[in-house]
Amino acid sequence: MAVFDTHRAIKTLTAAGFSETKAEAMLDAMGDSHDALATKADLRELAQITKADLNELAQITKADLNDLAQVTKADLNELAQATKADLNELAQATKADLRELAQVTKADLNELALTNKADLRELELRMRLHLGAYVFAAAGLVIAVLLALELIPR
Repeated sequence: MAVFDTHRAIKTLTAAGFSETKAEAMLDAMGDSHDALATKADLRELAQITKADLNELAQITKADLNDLAQVTKADLNELAQATKADLNELAQATKADLRELAQVTKADLNELALTNKADLRELELRMRLHLGAYVFAAAGLVIAVLLALELIPR
């Protein structure tokens, strides 16, 4: 990699008629762009590597692209056919499944409604029995207290 001599560049620019301030400003504006420049040796090395690599790549790429084009066309046709069939099968299965689910759900909801009605009736009956027992017990307690206080003759 070549080293850029800024002092030498400033001397060259001032000799060409630039003021020292303008020469320094120009080199500052260029910044580190000189690092991105390639030398003649860099270009010669790149040219040798590139020619050999491009020839090899061109041969591999032509053969591979031909193979890939054939495989891709056949695979895409097969995939398209399989996908159409699969989608049709899925659509039919889904329609049937949805119909079956709707029937099962209706039946389950009707059964659940009947079960809930029966459970509510049973619960209502139990509550009435418990309430009756509580009323009977309370009446017995009141009578026992009144008897104990001898407010009721025996």
